[in-house]
Parts: sequence; structure tokens; C-alpha cells
Amino acid sequence: MPSEQIISIPGFSEPFSSLSHLIAAGIFLALGIWLMIRGRTSHARVLSLAIFVSSVVFLLAMSGVFHLLEPGGTARAVLQRLDHAGIFFLIAGTFTPVHGILFKRSLRWGVLLFVWTIAISGIVLKSIYFHEIAEWLSLSLYLGLGWVGALTGVLLYRRFHFEFIKYLIFGALAYTIGAIFEFLRTPILIEGIIGPHEIFHVFVLFGIGFHFMFIFQFSRRQNISFHD
Repeated sequence: MPSEQIISIPGFSEPFSSLSHLIAAGIFLALGIWLMIRGRTSHARVLSLAIFVSSVVFLLAMSGVFHLLEPGGTARAVLQRLDHAGIFFLIAGTFTPVHGILFKRSLRWGVLLFVWTIAISGIVLKSIYFHEIAEWLSLSLYLGLGWVGALTGVLLYRRFHFEFIKYLIFGALAYTIGAIFEFLRTPILIEGIIGPHEIFHVFVLFGIGFHFMFIFQFSRRQNISFHD
């Protein structure tokens, strides 16, 4: 949530946060359909890509709708929980095509089982104990689960080198920098319009974009997965 007072406009409580994510939801839905068409070489590949696309669109849509509602009321409270649940969904959804396509055996199923178990547990706990869980703990859980991908990056670097994984790294850094701005409540670029929360939203979009570009690289390629 923003620490400073954001100037609302008719229909949008937090205009920049809402509109940026609603527009991005539509853009990534269109790009996601294209991505799934590229991956139609197998049903399993399309399914893993569909999970990623669904997680992206879900997060952006829930965030966009949540931020257009005025404070107070049941709808905003529900959407706030869905917004936070969407973060766990996005993290696990991003892991899915990466490990589902690029890995086999335990490096596929073991990692996905671990990540999805933590993500689902996080969604349940965050939904039930939403106000009891401190913001620093929530951010730590999001970043901690996301940075499990460092293992993924190391394994992929050993086989494919930096050029292949650069967008994976850029995306992780974008999410992390955005989370730091969110936690520190700084900077305020335009008083009442773009503060730290809005900047966080921008870095989320950068993170999604970089990871989309990373996944796009192998969405259609064949025979590039390896065994553990």
C-alpha cells in the first residue's frame, strides 16, 4: 500500500497502480496467447505455458481491480487478499514452464512440487492471517521463494551460459529492487501520483516482461531439456 496520499480520479482510487496493471493484463494476455501458440509442439508444453500466462494475467487483473476500488468495503478486502495470493501464484507459475520444459526427473517434478507446495501454503496462510503477517515477513517469503530460482539459474548457466539466462537474472533483479523500494517507502517521483508503491508496480511489470522474454526463448525449441 502507498505511504503517501494518492490523488484519485473518478472510477480509480489509485490511478497509476490500477491502470498500469489493467492495461498490462490485456497486453500480456495477448502475448501469452501468442506464446502458447508457439509452444503447441506438445500438450504438456502448452499447459506449462498456460499456467505461466494465467498467473501473470491473474496477478495483474486482481491488482488492477483492487487499486481502482476506494478504501473500505468487503470487495476491496477480498481483492487485496487475491492480489497478494497472485504474487505466490505468479512465482510458482513462472517456475512451471522453466522446470517443466528445461528439466527432467527430480529437477522437474521435485522443484515444482516444492515451489507449488510453498506457494499454496503461502496463499492459505496469507489469506487467513492477512493482517497478522508483517509486511517484512511477506516480502521475505515472496523474495525467498522467488530466489529459489538462483539454483535454476546456476544449472542453466552451466549448460547454456549467460546469454541464455540473462533475462531470468534481469527479471529477478527487477522484482527484488521493486520490493526494496516498496519496503523502504521511497522514492516519491511525483507527489500524489507516482510514489514508491507505483514504482514497485513498474518494477513488477519489468520483472514479468523479462521473464516472459526468457521463457519465449525456449517456448518452441525442441530437445533442450536435460536430466539431473
